[in-house]
Amino acid sequence: MPDTTDTVRLTIDGISVTVPKGTLVIEAARRVGVMIPHFCYHPKLKPDANCRMCLVEVEKMPKLQTSCSTVATDGMAVRTATTVVHDAHKSVLEFILANHPLDCPVCDQGGKCDLQDFSHEYTATGSRFTETKRIFQKEYFSPLIETQMNRCVQCLRCVRYCDEVMDVKALAPVGRGTMTEIKSFAAHPLDCEFCGGCVQICPVGAITSRLSMYEYRPWMLKRADTVCGYCGDGCQITVQTKDNLLVEVNSAQGAGRNNGDLCARGFFGFHAAANPERLAKPLIRQNGVLVEATWEAALQLTAQRLMEIKAQSGPQAVGGLISGRLTNEELYLFQKLLRLAIGTNNVDSSARYGHLNAVRAMQRVQGTHRWTVAFEDIVHADVLLLIGTNLTEANPITGLKVKEAVKKHHADLLTIESVQPAIDTISNIANLSRLHLCMGPEQFPAAVLGLLKAALEGDHVDASLRAQVPDYVAALSQQLNRLAWTDVADGTGASQQQFSEIVAALARGRRVVILAGQGLLRSPGGYHASLNLLDLLLLLGKAAAPGCGFAPLTEENNDQGAVEMGAVAEWLPGALDVSDEAARKQISRVWKGTPPDQTGATLMDMIEQAGTGRIKAMLIAGENPVASLPAHLGVKDKLKKLDFLVCQELFLTETASLAHVVLPAASSLEKAGTFTNAEGHAQAVRPAIEPVGDSRPDWEMFSALALLLGTPWEYADAKDLLKEIRGVVPGYGPLGPTPVSAKVNQDALGRYLAGGFRQDLTDRYTLPLPANRPAAALTLGLVQSLFHSGKLSTRAKGLLQVEATGTLRLNPDDAARLTVSTGDRVTLSNERGSCTATVKLLDRVPKGFAWFPDHFAQDITRLCEITIDQETKVPSFRAASVSVVKVEEEKGVLS
Repeated sequence: MPDTTDTVRLTIDGISVTVPKGTLVIEAARRVGVMIPHFCYHPKLKPDANCRMCLVEVEKMPKLQTSCSTVATDGMAVRTATTVVHDAHKSVLEFILANHPLDCPVCDQGGKCDLQDFSHEYTATGSRFTETKRIFQKEYFSPLIETQMNRCVQCLRCVRYCDEVMDVKALAPVGRGTMTEIKSFAAHPLDCEFCGGCVQICPVGAITSRLSMYEYRPWMLKRADTVCGYCGDGCQITVQTKDNLLVEVNSAQGAGRNNGDLCARGFFGFHAAANPERLAKPLIRQNGVLVEATWEAALQLTAQRLMEIKAQSGPQAVGGLISGRLTNEELYLFQKLLRLAIGTNNVDSSARYGHLNAVRAMQRVQGTHRWTVAFEDIVHADVLLLIGTNLTEANPITGLKVKEAVKKHHADLLTIESVQPAIDTISNIANLSRLHLCMGPEQFPAAVLGLLKAALEGDHVDASLRAQVPDYVAALSQQLNRLAWTDVADGTGASQQQFSEIVAALARGRRVVILAGQGLLRSPGGYHASLNLLDLLLLLGKAAAPGCGFAPLTEENNDQGAVEMGAVAEWLPGALDVSDEAARKQISRVWKGTPPDQTGATLMDMIEQAGTGRIKAMLIAGENPVASLPAHLGVKDKLKKLDFLVCQELFLTETASLAHVVLPAASSLEKAGTFTNAEGHAQAVRPAIEPVGDSRPDWEMFSALALLLGTPWEYADAKDLLKEIRGVVPGYGPLGPTPVSAKVNQDALGRYLAGGFRQDLTDRYTLPLPANRPAAALTLGLVQSLFHSGKLSTRAKGLLQVEATGTLRLNPDDAARLTVSTGDRVTLSNERGSCTATVKLLDRVPKGFAWFPDHFAQDITRLCEITIDQETKVPSFRAASVSVVKVEEEKGVLS
């Protein structure tokens, strides 16, 4: 009878252990506390067995075996500490030390070097070999990475990590034997994603970060485990400091939701907090000029003016705007300050820029404001559909989960993206896709309708759904029958067969995850498209199935937290409607006061009302609407009309420079709290350094203002706030190592299927009108860059060494038509104005499109069209139709 068990039992140095089938001997040894020395092995990588350091004795095998490539079998007996094994380890070290430079005192890996540790353990302090030591010239791999190939032990971890995990393939071994060195391709500096993975995974000092060279030894550093403050992936990082100065960031295998992986922003972007332009003192405007003041004077003036405006014009004359980069505790206290101490629901956050489209859709259909899946479901999915994600650039660690699903678990990847397959210095998720549809963001809603039509016409509707709610299926069928495939093809550029193939794959899949990114969520129709994607999962019977779900990605690191903490006009903490009497009673018991029930003004409403004089005062914490919103909206002029503007900021931004009071805020590396990542996992934020100058955490400012406004709150620290949040937000449990995914609320789903879907069915099942654009015009799109996140990362010196300014990315064919090449200057223009930019050619940019990074796009945004979703009030302004003309150079002067 065949063995059907999933485990095997073996002994290691006499200790018995049971492990899953397929476990390597080196991994089994770790389970019993036996650490087998190694260089080339890493749990993220396929076995390579090239260093021979991990040799062990296996009973009944005539030779020593490499434990990193030997699979444990039932009854196996392994010995790791015999004389023969010890001599083998020593011999391997002798071979390595024959060519290794003895420069430990100046090597950045000194004190944390595997070779150093193993040499001490096995007493291989010298070598019998007299081979002349190799000498490679030091190479500055890039502005951020340096190589010392004399120190390389040829384990090839860096090359394999770049290939297998990152899918970038930027490194390769060059040469033979002892003269092998790790190089980038061709004779140019390293040009890649700069994830820092090669630095982190190198067991010696061959590849090091240039941001922290020669500054420390490990025992000099203080360490703080915290969460990255850039994108919504929520990566755990370890920040290392010396004398309150930031030295480096890393992340260990097994740590956090990122499992030790980082992107360029997380690894090299930490210096934004140490930028010399940081605000260090409160500022008060006197005689039209901002001057330094004491905290007491700044806070008292703020409270006095707010009370005066409230008394004269009522609480609705005050509004608040907060960034999704602040902690949950600060977001919670901000909305509590506005709602309780001032008495208004005029509160909004950066979640309004797009994430709210997805959350409102999930709340309406599933009755939950969180994902019903987690990163583990992405990794183990059978089928993944990506739509508008720009995944590597926007959410790089989620991108690694998708790559792992495809490369290790053979998931079927389907993509609908504004990118075309191409080999580039940054990994392109479209290259891994089995079926890829390339289209612009304005075409995504039409593509979703194409998927729905294919699902119904291909008879992929779940039988139980059809039986339980035939009216729902019939209503959708009636709407979709009105759409002609020719119109769908005209609106998307994709054929009926392509949509049918995608839907057939989704229907076959047992575990299906749909990831939607900012390309979809921040485009016109993002809310309706999110609803329609949920309809697609319902039709296919995947909405509530295990391992299946809709996963919208967030741009800012705590946009999900902003929603959950009630930092939006329509929702109280817990994403409960402000008019929900039960929710208001619950929150009133905790707050000892009742929040207002009037409809609050959203972001765009507040800007408009500031211009008309209806709103007379605003508190803006961490947001910069003057730079973020298109210039033709006149945000700057409208904010100037306010009687009183208070900004809490790290830097004197374009918005803060208009303020009457500017309060210096602590960065995320200087305070405690929690962040909630895109999947809904709350993680602890811990301070790594003391606040710069006299800056303070935002929650302390909110608490002080509440006291001066006559609403005293007693919070000793951020933990007190978290306790209160748990008493207010239903189901907000303790922090844990892994998230517990939300479940579909069957009552909410039942209400939607019973008739709630009809509310806007005709509108969202109508093809968007095609944009009327001149034939020669290009579609300009504001996109995210891998090396930046919002404007904050443009303050990080490491990231600016990779990308200091924005460039207009063009397809080579369009560039040839325009007779421009990389480095040329062009003028972009339309009816709203014109501006100039420098060109960069990229094969991944589709024909007819031009991309510009959002992080440098303040001048470019003046060209963008803006539409506001009537239901969610989300402003869309990421696209424009522009003509592009080369700026001619005459006699050395640009005309």
